[in-house]
Amino acid sequence: MRVHVFFEFTFIVKCQIFASPMYEFLDTKYGSGHGGPFAIHNVMFRVGVRGGYLTVNTLVAAMLPFLGDFMSLTGALSTFPLTFVLANHMYLMVKRHKLSTLQISWHWLNVAGFSLLSIAAAVAALRLIMVDSRTYHLFADL
Repeated sequence: MRVHVFFEFTFIVKCQIFASPMYEFLDTKYGSGHGGPFAIHNVMFRVGVRGGYLTVNTLVAAMLPFLGDFMSLTGALSTFPLTFVLANHMYLMVKRHKLSTLQISWHWLNVAGFSLLSIAAAVAALRLIMVDSRTYHLFADL
């Protein structure tokens, strides 16, 4: 039970972290530029827009019984490269003159290896989506 609760907690935190760019886009594009960030109209706007965003996501998740396949695709195309590939590449760009040849080779190996793994995971996720979409039923309880 504790492991399940811990997993759910970390999943919720990760979802909020990776949803932050969408929240920032919505706040910047449609939010009011008047008042501070804690002005009542700005807070109400953020609660409404973020709540609506989560509501739409929850509705889509309930409609698609194989949402895990789409989550796999999202992870393969965004989360995985942002976490592993971009971090190594940024480290290389910042520290390139201070690293030894072995360290540079290691980081380029990480970039190439994790890029290939990301591509393989995306192909596998697309295959799962195609297989599961053959037996698709709206709001199915699998």
